[in-house]
Amino acid sequence: MHAPQSRHNVMYLTVLPFYRQTCIQSLMDQAEQDKPEIYAGPRQLTATVTTGIASDLYRPLRAWFLLGRGIILRDHVWNAINAKSLMLDLNPRCVSAWLLLIIRKILRRRTVVWGHLYPRAGAGSRTARLRRSMRALADGTVLYGFDSVLPARQDLPNQEVWVAPNALYSSELLGPAETHTNKSSVIYVGRLVEEKKVDLLIRAFAEASPNMANVRLKIVGSGSELEPLKDLARNLGCASEIEFLGPITDPATLKAAYTDAICSVSPGYVGLSLTQSLGFGVPMLIADDEPHAPEVELERFGGVARFKENDPSSLASLLQKVASGQYEFPDAARLAEPVIKSYSAESMARGLLDSLRNRAQSLDSTGWPAA
Repeated sequence: MHAPQSRHNVMYLTVLPFYRQTCIQSLMDQAEQDKPEIYAGPRQLTATVTTGIASDLYRPLRAWFLLGRGIILRDHVWNAINAKSLMLDLNPRCVSAWLLLIIRKILRRRTVVWGHLYPRAGAGSRTARLRRSMRALADGTVLYGFDSVLPARQDLPNQEVWVAPNALYSSELLGPAETHTNKSSVIYVGRLVEEKKVDLLIRAFAEASPNMANVRLKIVGSGSELEPLKDLARNLGCASEIEFLGPITDPATLKAAYTDAICSVSPGYVGLSLTQSLGFGVPMLIADDEPHAPEVELERFGGVARFKENDPSSLASLLQKVASGQYEFPDAARLAEPVIKSYSAESMARGLLDSLRNRAQSLDSTGWPAA
C-alpha cells in the first residue's frame, strides 16, 4: 500500500539566495490560503551562494557535500515524498533530486523540476544530457527564460513547460532610476570573482578614461578578487576614478547607485544583472562570445551593445562611443518596460505557482507571454 499523499504542494530546493526574497514573498501572497511548504538547504556547491531569504518563509535543510561534486539534502524527506505536487532543482549535482524523482515516479506522484534548461557549457555538453534525463523523470519543467521554451518542447514534446522569468524586484520598484541627473558614471554590479572578469573592465576603463571627461567607474559587490582589483587600478593609474562601493543588497539603495550611470557593464557572462540594469532603465554592454544566462534574451528590446570578448580595447572603444553619445539606446522608460511587464518578481512567482498547481501559462508560439 502506498503511503498517504500530502495535500500540500512542496518546494524542496538546494538554496534560496537573498535575491529570491521578493519572489518568494510574492509567491506566498499570491498563493493565499493554499501556500506551498518551502524547504531549502544552506548553500550551493559554490560556497558563496547561500540561502538568505527571511527565515519565516522556509524551513532549513541540512546537507552533505560530496567532495565538491554532489549534494545530498537532509531532513523532511517524507514531506517531499508525500507532497501533492513537488518542485525540485533541475541540477544533476543534487543527488536528492534524482532520488526523489525516481521514488515519486514509481509512486506516480507529480513532480516538476526548476532550473536552467542547459548548463553554461551548452546543449551539447554531458551535463545537458543529464538535465534532459532529469526532465524525463519529471512531469514538467520550470525554466528561467522564455527563449528556452521552444528547445525544451523540442527535447521532450509531450512534457509541460512553464517559465518563471529570472527576476529580482517587484514591478513597483522597477522603472527608470532618475531621469534628471547628469550621467557621469559606468557601473558594474556583481560578485568580484575571477570568472566575472572585472579586471577586464578596469583595464578597459583605464584605456578609455582619458577620452571620457569626468566619467567615473562604480564597482558594486564583494569577493575574493577585491584586493587584486584595487591593486590593478592603482597600477594602471586610475584608482582615483574608481569607486569600490562594496555589496549593496537594499534594492532602493542599489537603484540610487544607477541614477547617474551612462551604462552598466558585464565583462564576463551576463545573467541577473541584465534584468537589474534594464529594469532601472540603464543600458548594458556585454561580451560577444560568453556563456550568457537566459536573461540575455532581453537583448531583443534594444538596451544592449556588445564588445569583443576578452578584449579590453574593444570594450574601451565601446565605452567611449557610449559616453560621447555616438551609440544610441532607447530611452530609460522603454528599456524598463519589458522587464516590468515580463521579468518582475510577481511574474516569476506566478510561474512557480502555476507549475505547482499544474495551471497552464498563456505563452505564444515563440514561448513568450501571449499579448
